[in-house]
Amino acid sequence: MAEDKIKIYERALAREKAARKQAEQILEQKSRELFEKSEELRISNFKLENLYKQTSSELQGVFENIVDAYVVMDMNSKVIKMNHAAEKLLGYQLEEDIDLFSLVHHDEKEKTAEAFKYLFHNSSITDFQIKIVVKDGSTKMVHINASLIFDSDKKPVAAQGIVRDITKEKAAEHQLRESQNRLATLIQNLESGILLEDENRDIVITNNRFCEFFNIPASPEQLVGQNCANAAEQSKGLFADPDSFVERINTLVNNKELALADELQLVDGRVLERDFIPVYENEIYKGHLWAYRDVTLRRRYRKNIEVEREKYSSIIANMNLGLIEVNLDDEILMVNQRLEAMSGYTEQELIGKKGNEMLLVKEDRIVLKKENQKRLKGSSNSYEVRIRRKDGEIRTWLISGAPQYNINGKVIGSIGIHLDITELKNLEIQKENLLKKLEKSNDELQEYAHVVSHDLKSPLRSINALVSWIREDNLDKWTEDTRHHLNMIDATLEKMEQLISDVLEYSSVGSDSSIKESIDLNEVLTDIEMLLHIPDHITLEIKNPLPTIKADRVKIQQLFQNLISNAIRYCDKDPGYVKVDFEETPKHFKFTVEDNGIGISPEYHEKIFKIFQTLNKRKDSTGIGLSIVKKIVDLYNGDIWVESELEKGTTFHFTLSK
Repeated sequence: MAEDKIKIYERALAREKAARKQAEQILEQKSRELFEKSEELRISNFKLENLYKQTSSELQGVFENIVDAYVVMDMNSKVIKMNHAAEKLLGYQLEEDIDLFSLVHHDEKEKTAEAFKYLFHNSSITDFQIKIVVKDGSTKMVHINASLIFDSDKKPVAAQGIVRDITKEKAAEHQLRESQNRLATLIQNLESGILLEDENRDIVITNNRFCEFFNIPASPEQLVGQNCANAAEQSKGLFADPDSFVERINTLVNNKELALADELQLVDGRVLERDFIPVYENEIYKGHLWAYRDVTLRRRYRKNIEVEREKYSSIIANMNLGLIEVNLDDEILMVNQRLEAMSGYTEQELIGKKGNEMLLVKEDRIVLKKENQKRLKGSSNSYEVRIRRKDGEIRTWLISGAPQYNINGKVIGSIGIHLDITELKNLEIQKENLLKKLEKSNDELQEYAHVVSHDLKSPLRSINALVSWIREDNLDKWTEDTRHHLNMIDATLEKMEQLISDVLEYSSVGSDSSIKESIDLNEVLTDIEMLLHIPDHITLEIKNPLPTIKADRVKIQQLFQNLISNAIRYCDKDPGYVKVDFEETPKHFKFTVEDNGIGISPEYHEKIFKIFQTLNKRKDSTGIGLSIVKKIVDLYNGDIWVESELEKGTTFHFTLSK
């Protein structure tokens, strides 16, 4: 067992010695290779250093003073030399061991790697642009021109390049490009047709609107570069005067002078407005710009406005109202013919004069001053003043004034419309005098009616008393005919007294119409029901609760009482009824009084409301009751009408204003 362990140990020791020897051989080989590489690198660095010293001595004065950054890097992109401008651009010092590839923006690593390959293969690269990230973290856009540096054996040992910061230039270029794009978009979407030509009349830019105006089937992009020398001849058929269209274009192009708002009439009825704008740069002619606008609607509006202006000018000049326009100092700016006729002055005599001093009676000038102050605040107003015509006659004018504004909404004066109301004022005075006389006459008539009523009733009572005495003194002496005649005298006297009372009542209906109080019509109907003798076979029905109104209680009670009593008087049915109903409208109260009595023939539906019109010979009917009803309804701005059929009944409808 011990011998076996020794043998195993010896074999392991032998393997260890063999492995150590093999490792020493590998280490010796690698050391030799490393020495050879180090020696090669030392020689290469020595050559490069000598080359740099030689180059530096030759170019030291050149690259140290150039404005752009100058950088030298080895073949592994390590910076081995750079000038002050490069240090300022990158933010690094040479001692900081700078790797140029690490400064490249991450978006452009692949692009830069391809550029390095191109540089190593072609020995130089020009106009190469990349984004780099400098020491302070900011991104810059740089422009690079670079070339390889070779040793004496023509082996590349380094690369050198000029690096120029173009960040601001690129930003400006980007802004310019965006501005050009916006301008192009704006031109393409303008409502005006745009055509820009260079000095040779080649198209530089145009837009869709131009193509539409001239029915050009091509797009604006397709027209760029085409010559317009003969375009006018091709398009002249679109215009009402084709020869003038061509001649005008040639004149403008030859003269090269600004021309605005040329009007062009097309055969299809459209109207175009054209501008010609020559373009100069340093006083050298570079081309011209055409701008076309469709002004058809504007021309039509202008024509319509002119027609309207002429129409209203004619109306103002010939209307029966005087018109004056004044400024803020009350100086007259304009008058029409009617004002001249009303005042007796001519337009030349009035223009520039102060209206209040020229026309108004002195006592009324304060009125005009107050009204003008209201107009300055933007108010319109109407007022009366007295004026003195040129011939000295005093007239009364009604003036309706309104402020005059400028386009900024500021009051700059006023316009007054004047109506001569002298005759109307005289008529108004006469009317007032007549009303006073009428009021006095009505009062006297009312007083006379009371006196007459009293004076007429007194002899009637005397006659009635005498007939009674005669009847009592001769009871046994009268024949049947005599007694009948005496009864007729009694009935006639009674009817005569009732007639006098009704006439007095009718004459007094229109008086004291201003009396108004709140009246509950339900209470009024209750009072009427108690006053009237309603037979047992007739019922009075109030179908809906009645409203409370503002009126004279006595007159309203007269109104309902007359209608209900008539319905009861002429009801011949058993059972009979009288129904009162009500409905409300926005402006009126509407009532109905319905019965099932004898009815009224259609030919009498209008006559029954006239005084002394009665349809039968009843001794208790004077023909005044419905006349009183009509008069009361009229007093409250209402209407009354009747619906009736003979033997079926009658319905009176009437309204009272709220």
